[in-house]
Amino acid sequence: MSLKLYGMPLSNYFNMVKHALHEKQIAHEFVAVRPSQEPEFLAKSPMGKVPMLETAFGCISETDAILDYLEEAYPQVPLLPKDPFARAKVRQIMKVQELYVETPIHDLVGVIFGREVPAHVKEASLPAARKGLAALGRLAKLQPWMAGAEFSLADIVVFYSFTLSNRIAGMVYQWDPLQDVPGLSAWFQRMSEREVTKLILADSKAAADAMAARSK
Repeated sequence: MSLKLYGMPLSNYFNMVKHALHEKQIAHEFVAVRPSQEPEFLAKSPMGKVPMLETAFGCISETDAILDYLEEAYPQVPLLPKDPFARAKVRQIMKVQELYVETPIHDLVGVIFGREVPAHVKEASLPAARKGLAALGRLAKLQPWMAGAEFSLADIVVFYSFTLSNRIAGMVYQWDPLQDVPGLSAWFQRMSEREVTKLILADSKAAADAMAARSK
């Protein structure tokens, strides 16, 4: 069977996996589904989360686990360096972005849905995210890619993480996180110009437009 990717184009984590599948030229099917606590879905994704990848051997959830599986099972187009230390540095960049940049900004996600964000959350999130960005800046090579000369999973994960974080930070703080690290905005533009990125972002925009039309 071909791989089946479950999720929705509005999810930045779904888009990370989808981008990796396209970069690695892996045949797959898309199954549109939202997170669910229905027993049938929980049997495939234990927390009821998306993205979820269905393989001939079973199902995998959690984005980093899916990306690792794709890299090991489909090594023909590598998205991690061969050298173990270089691989670890790519994964370090990915984890720093997830834990120390996106997570504090994600605490403000209610603003996207028109909800008021408590003042104490706003006060805590901004310095935490700035600290995380400083750490990312110390790790990122941006020559021209996140981890150096070779395009990697770090580029995919950090880019789609920022697609959400930038939007939230702009809405709450009128702040563009990309400006905090020299060269980060130019890297983001390079990522935006990749053909796969254009495809993923077009699908995401179409899904957002469809949702907006239904809400009218």
